[in-house]
Amino acid sequence: MKILVVEDDKLMLKAIVHNLNNKGYETLTAEDGFRALDMIQKEEIDLIISDIMMPNISGLALLNLLKQFYYNNIPVILVSALDKGDIITRSLGLGATDFVTKPIDFDRLFQLIDKYTKVSP
Repeated sequence: MKILVVEDDKLMLKAIVHNLNNKGYETLTAEDGFRALDMIQKEEIDLIISDIMMPNISGLALLNLLKQFYYNNIPVILVSALDKGDIITRSLGLGATDFVTKPIDFDRLFQLIDKYTKVSP
């Protein structure tokens, strides 16, 4: 299983990747939406974990682009420190599969990964 992690905060990116790798998931990383889109076109991605607040292309804009280019069959879990109902509702309305707030509860994240991919690492 290949998971693309899109996060501009290097420490958060390291933490997410470390936890995913420890669970046996293969990870790819992108520091912004442009790099993420490039990877999605080149790689078979099973799931995307993306921050919302990023330079260039936000996580919400990335969702819009995924829909436009028909990559909306890839589950997307958005991650953000913005724990506001309107952000969560907007994210889900744009096609996010689910939403996790920071600090990340990795047990919950792993449950969501299993739920949306139905395949263990």
